[in-house]
Amino acid sequence: MKWPGLLLFMATATGCLDAHADDAKHDGLWRGNGGAAFSDSYGNTQSSSLTITADATRQTAEDKLSLNGQYVGSRAQTTSNGVTSTSTTANQWEARSRYDHNISEKNFDFGGLDFNRDQIQLLSLRTVVSGGLGRHVIKTDETQWDVLGGLSYRADRYSNPGVTINNQTTQGFDTTEFLLGEESTNKLTESTTFKQHLMYRPNINRDKGYLVTFDSTLMVAINKTLSLRVSLQERFNSLAQAPIKKNDTLFFTGINVKFGE
Repeated sequence: MKWPGLLLFMATATGCLDAHADDAKHDGLWRGNGGAAFSDSYGNTQSSSLTITADATRQTAEDKLSLNGQYVGSRAQTTSNGVTSTSTTANQWEARSRYDHNISEKNFDFGGLDFNRDQIQLLSLRTVVSGGLGRHVIKTDETQWDVLGGLSYRADRYSNPGVTINNQTTQGFDTTEFLLGEESTNKLTESTTFKQHLMYRPNINRDKGYLVTFDSTLMVAINKTLSLRVSLQERFNSLAQAPIKKNDTLFFTGINVKFGE
């Protein structure tokens, strides 16, 4: 499988860039941004899509709490021989939270809670509870790069008729996973910031496969409030079977509004 190896290389290389990290303020106030991207087309085929994102962080000298949310929806409408049909091509949302507590200047522990839904993959709800340790491999005024390791507990629930895993059809399962990841923040210029996050979650029981998630975002400030956001995301599920593809790739751009000083 090519994607995880390629993404790991990209993420590691990016984490080592000679750039300036975000000027994080440790005053306990909430800061973040939110935005949306919308497209609509008419003609022989009518289609529309909407993406909404939101990120918020509260940080002190001792800890950090991060909240992230995203919705992606799209549908297409076609007319043939006077018959109009509408199909949903994307309908997914995810909400993530993570709490980091500094153990020392370089080391921290963390706990996370994630929720995810994807209609196309018949995923009604995925709940993930995670925890572990992290280390600031690089934490200077020039760049910040962290590595993470731990365990996660995942509960998947699927819509009818369920999904086939190892030749068995199921509407849900619970499992425990290892958690390995890395993330970095780089301020490329005074107005441009790049962030990326890579997570690999192999199942403790090999027959339950593994998940890989990769998120990268480039933010270019237009003024003190507005920014142009360009994001690339990859989701890989080794257990997915045809007609469902193992990987989903999402690329979108839009305008974000900043909140908090």
